[in-house]
Amino acid sequence: MVKSGEEQVIRTVCGIVDGVKCGINAHVRDGVLVKVSPADFPDRRFRHLCGRALCSTQLVYHPDRLKQPLKRMGERGEGKWQPITWDEALDIIASRLTEIREKYGPESLAWIIEVIAYLRLCCALEATMINPIGFGDAAGPCGDELSFGTHYGGLYTMDIEKPGMCVLWGANQCETRPYYWRRIRDAKEGGARLVAIDPRFTSSASKADEYISIRPGTDVALILGMMNVIFERGLQDEPFITEHTVGPFLVRSDNGLFLRESDVVSGGSDRHMVWDTKASKHAIFDEKDVTPALSGSYEVAGIQCQPAFQLLADLAKQYPLEKAAGITEVPAQTIERLAMDHVTRRPIAAYTSMGMQRTFHGDVSYRAVNALAAVTGSINLEGYSEGYRRFLFNGGTILYGESFPRPLSLLQAYEAITKGEPYPIKSLWIAGHNFMNQNPDNNRIIKELVPNLEFIVVADMFMTNSARYADIVLPTCSFYEHLDLQTPLDLFSPYMQLQPKVIEPLHDSKPDRDIVNELGLKLGLGEDFVLSAEEYVRRVVTSGHPSMEGITLEKLKQGPVEVGPYNVTGFRNPSGRIEFYSERMKEFGQELPLYLEPIESVRRPAASKYPLSYLSPHTKYGNHSLMANVAWLRELDPEPVLEMNPVDAGDRGIEDGDMVEAFNDRGSVKLRARVHQGVRPGAVSIYEGWWREHFAEGTFQALTHATINPAQSAVFEPNSAMLDVLCEVRKA
Repeated sequence: MVKSGEEQVIRTVCGIVDGVKCGINAHVRDGVLVKVSPADFPDRRFRHLCGRALCSTQLVYHPDRLKQPLKRMGERGEGKWQPITWDEALDIIASRLTEIREKYGPESLAWIIEVIAYLRLCCALEATMINPIGFGDAAGPCGDELSFGTHYGGLYTMDIEKPGMCVLWGANQCETRPYYWRRIRDAKEGGARLVAIDPRFTSSASKADEYISIRPGTDVALILGMMNVIFERGLQDEPFITEHTVGPFLVRSDNGLFLRESDVVSGGSDRHMVWDTKASKHAIFDEKDVTPALSGSYEVAGIQCQPAFQLLADLAKQYPLEKAAGITEVPAQTIERLAMDHVTRRPIAAYTSMGMQRTFHGDVSYRAVNALAAVTGSINLEGYSEGYRRFLFNGGTILYGESFPRPLSLLQAYEAITKGEPYPIKSLWIAGHNFMNQNPDNNRIIKELVPNLEFIVVADMFMTNSARYADIVLPTCSFYEHLDLQTPLDLFSPYMQLQPKVIEPLHDSKPDRDIVNELGLKLGLGEDFVLSAEEYVRRVVTSGHPSMEGITLEKLKQGPVEVGPYNVTGFRNPSGRIEFYSERMKEFGQELPLYLEPIESVRRPAASKYPLSYLSPHTKYGNHSLMANVAWLRELDPEPVLEMNPVDAGDRGIEDGDMVEAFNDRGSVKLRARVHQGVRPGAVSIYEGWWREHFAEGTFQALTHATINPAQSAVFEPNSAMLDVLCEVRKA
């Protein structure tokens, strides 16, 4: 029994959507959350709290929290609301969802959610789930899927034991992924060199041994230039290439596909063919006593063929140092030195992140990093099954015993809402995602998508930009106000953690799971919508999924429990090897990780009108748009600014502190300029996550576009290219 005035410490976990699930000690006095501190783990390397979590008490007790359900009374976005009861709100929602479902079909109901509780409702209604990963995080998984057969290529390229060098490819781990930064720091203390490659001089770059300023979107050209140096000098790791990659597989010159036994022998199998250098003839790659060739050109059964590695070497040969330097604006001697470091300092830990993938061809950039790691042997072969112990499962199937909802990518949802392709979406439920604030081509969202939606529901803690355009707004709880289970969603964390209810829900807010239950009952969806939060957690841990072995609810109540490794070996793509040559990409001309100029590049004709590359990186002062209204963080970071180089500012008569307007054909944003040398000439930067009201006019997402990359669609889903954008800046 806790006495009045006595402080109680409750271990929980940071439930911020898209966070890294840090352990939190919640200090509670008389039912009030008074402060938080970092909680322990069995492995103390994971004991950490960022500034956002330390400020989370302000989020909980923010005066602007939504206090009751609201019904729109005026036009969308006008800001006229009528408070209503939960019964009234859920009755309206149930009626409208039923009406739209009957008129247009179940697929017309869509959820864009980063709150797993809603999957159950989405499944039961046979509705559409819009995957928010297309917001800008889909290109990396596309590239990794092609390379390794998993969306998590970092399992192989980052988790390198005792690396001789760590390379940050557009990654600012010091600010955005503290767990990774600890690993990098430990490697540096062990003698590893740290190199940061980025158009911006980030906090991570400031701690690097070398900072390389690169023209945005040209990483592949840099890598091909490095490969050319390595290959010309014969420094590639040929045993690794032969044993673990598609390098020795023969590729047909006529159709670009791998040569198989069935191409050579009638009735043959689909096994890949190689050229045996000892016997001077073709052979099946996994036959005994075969020594495959990695180079050369051969004729097999009248078909001209070359090993896949030879094709990669031929591609790299097109990028001598001078050409690679000309494209990337990285000095030739720097490229040469970086290439040699990848040989002399190996193994190399390659850290990729959002900066590299939020470009139109970000998937190819990831493939190039993976190929460089493969040809130099810097791959953790046990990465998937041993290095990181992930909780990878189909949330719909394991949690609810149902099939996963009908999926639709974020960018495809634009077309579904505006054009009815591939089917019409007429209702949108938004939870854990600020659609009208964070998604690209913001003006199009407001002017075209919103009017085409017949019904919009937003469940949130605040009147966000998305909530302003809703028909019904539902007040949800913070993660301190309800019980849940937090799985190790981040690549670095191996722990399953229980998120207990620390305080009672404030105002008239409800946990998302309770909203789902109550609405499910009103819709007559069955007995599955009466289970409590604890019953759902128990369902997960007793699901029989391999990752749940040895885990019980009772153990979770005692503290974090490490998820056991899967019995998975090898690579899960068609060849079972690292594929730097991909048959799947042949139809797009991208079978190899070739260099493709950014679609909005300073070297394209549009640059005559809009000569600056626009970047919108993550900030350490918020989690996307969450916490942009927290006072403590605003003391540290008072307002959005446009960062630009003194050269570009001087050419435009702009001084530090001036109000400026960044603009292109899609829209504009007005804010204050911050002039410094941390941004390379030819580029400007605005941190993402600010709300529309924080700008003098417009928003940072008014400049971006939602162009679909069909090659990514063929693998996973198209990615928002928010760092592949041109604009101009003028003094306001």
